[in-house]
Amino acid sequence: MARRPALTHEDNVAIERRLHAVHDKPRLALDDIDRVVSTIRHPEELRGRIGDPIRYSQRVEAEVAGLSIETLLPYATDDYDGRFLDVWVPDERGHGEALDRLARVLELPPEVPRDASTVPAHNRIAGLLGRRSAHAYEIVSMMYHSIGAMNERLALGAYTEMGRVAEGVGDPELAEVLFGHLRRDESAHLGYYRTYARQLRSRVTPWQLAITRMLIVSAYAPVGAGDHKDKPLLGRVLAALEDDPDHPDAGPLLQAIADELLAPPGTALKPFVARSLRRCLDAARAEAAPRRRRRSRVGGPVSASSSVPSVPVAFTAMNDGPFSPVEGRGE
Repeated sequence: MARRPALTHEDNVAIERRLHAVHDKPRLALDDIDRVVSTIRHPEELRGRIGDPIRYSQRVEAEVAGLSIETLLPYATDDYDGRFLDVWVPDERGHGEALDRLARVLELPPEVPRDASTVPAHNRIAGLLGRRSAHAYEIVSMMYHSIGAMNERLALGAYTEMGRVAEGVGDPELAEVLFGHLRRDESAHLGYYRTYARQLRSRVTPWQLAITRMLIVSAYAPVGAGDHKDKPLLGRVLAALEDDPDHPDAGPLLQAIADELLAPPGTALKPFVARSLRRCLDAARAEAAPRRRRRSRVGGPVSASSSVPSVPVAFTAMNDGPFSPVEGRGE
């Protein structure tokens, strides 16, 4: 390799500050989760209101911890990423386990996670390219941190709304002990991803940024919804957590991160996030349509769970809530 990729073996005050925030935050205590989920007061309401968001989040948290980021970014051990992953991977595993315990108490259908022992092929290919070229490594790293920031922002908004639902139905301890902790973890993760991508953007060349932008805009899918079979569940999550699922508040929040990190100065990217979320919502509606037709033919009622309704809960911009800029925006 002619040169070492940017930000490896370098001192960066902004990234170091975010990394300290990740390392210094409290860890999730599963004993506390067991105590809280065993005393849930309104399981039926929680199951009906946020059952699908819990299922989706549990599967995603369990899967992402096994993606072998070290394969995707083989120089992570020489970088801040190695120290970040030392905390991030146990965080994600703990999130998945905590949500699984909640799902079992609520008697939700289990989600089958991807085989954690199988490294995705695109991660292996990207890692091989990065080993051969510092320029390629920087493109992969820019993609990883930009998409990571977007995914963490999606999770942050979801856990915020799930906590509000839990508190609203009369389970405030679940809202704070579980969803509050998840929200704070995701905020710290977001801060790291976003800051790293900002610092790396200032180092990459215009052509590297253009390739990164093209790949993300053309192929982006929300975490856990890359395969068509996984899109309906995320569509149902949007229906459960958005005031207007056809125009979800989550879209502009994620798009704003992409615009900041990837767009040429003074411009905005085309609304690729809204397009990707719409595909998930359409998939959910398409999946529900045959059930509605079958029920209609036999003269039975169409239950609310057979459709993708719009319910009065929305992903809300953390900037407007009672949170500090560091926690709420990950800046």
